[in-house]
Amino acid sequence: MKVTLFFVLIAAIAVLGQGDFDLVERIVLDDFTNGANTHGISITLSADLGVNDPDRTETAMFDAGSGCTGLLGCERDMSLTVILGLQGRSFSSDIFTSPASYYFDAEWAISNPKNSESETLLQYDGRDGSIDLDISGLGSVDLTVGGSVEFLRISAVSDLDTTYVFTAYSPNGNTCEADLDVFQAVGSYDYYESFVFFDIDDFSGNCDLTNVGAIEVSLFSNDALDAIVRQIAFVGEGVPSNTPTPSAPPPGGFTWYTFDDDDNYRSSCDEERPRPNYFMHNDNIIYYYFHEVIYYESSSSASI
Repeated sequence: MKVTLFFVLIAAIAVLGQGDFDLVERIVLDDFTNGANTHGISITLSADLGVNDPDRTETAMFDAGSGCTGLLGCERDMSLTVILGLQGRSFSSDIFTSPASYYFDAEWAISNPKNSESETLLQYDGRDGSIDLDISGLGSVDLTVGGSVEFLRISAVSDLDTTYVFTAYSPNGNTCEADLDVFQAVGSYDYYESFVFFDIDDFSGNCDLTNVGAIEVSLFSNDALDAIVRQIAFVGEGVPSNTPTPSAPPPGGFTWYTFDDDDNYRSSCDEERPRPNYFMHNDNIIYYYFHEVIYYESSSSASI
């Protein structure tokens, strides 16, 4: 008997990646496309730097111009401070483009050598052309976006356990802080496994997250470290506020489809919020056809 089986798999190009379908980016602090392959700092020590020596600090600013996208405030100020190190050792903080096959287009890469200490800082306080902090430089940004933000999210990988410190400044000088722990990456990984989330309600401090004038992200290292961040964003559930609800297609026009993501290993008996539908154009649906022929013997002379 011969049985022919056909399978159709619809692969949707969705709002976000696997395991993150129901979160949308409300504010992108930095996607690192601005200044990629241009913005960076490198320090090589010409002599040992000890505990009794003054720190060595280098700064670099990148102005993306007014009306930029992917960079809050349209300027990124960077500093790299070497605290301890040996002669000939190199430290770096760079913005690079990512390979074309990667999910994100660019990244912030930090490299710190063995037997050393350093701190790297990214500062977002508007287009002031200076590393001097302006706590009103962003004006009055609502990082909660009217209460729709649930998490601060970064995409990060590191060859050692490390912690990124995120500090928000209100124009009155009050601050809030979040420590985002990134654990050592072992072996290969998918991009969605690099996401680190911090609940917006868990910020410490007394700033007003609905009124933020400056933001800093820092990383301290005291070991041989290579670390990469590919996006910093504030995310929340649901359809983006600037996304219109699709209307019925006109005659002969395009077709809209809705889909629901898979269960992501969830039990069907678990209590969970209803999952939203997402809308996409027919051009953004890829159909995969798998054809399989199965043969097996039958004692009957009848064919099916």
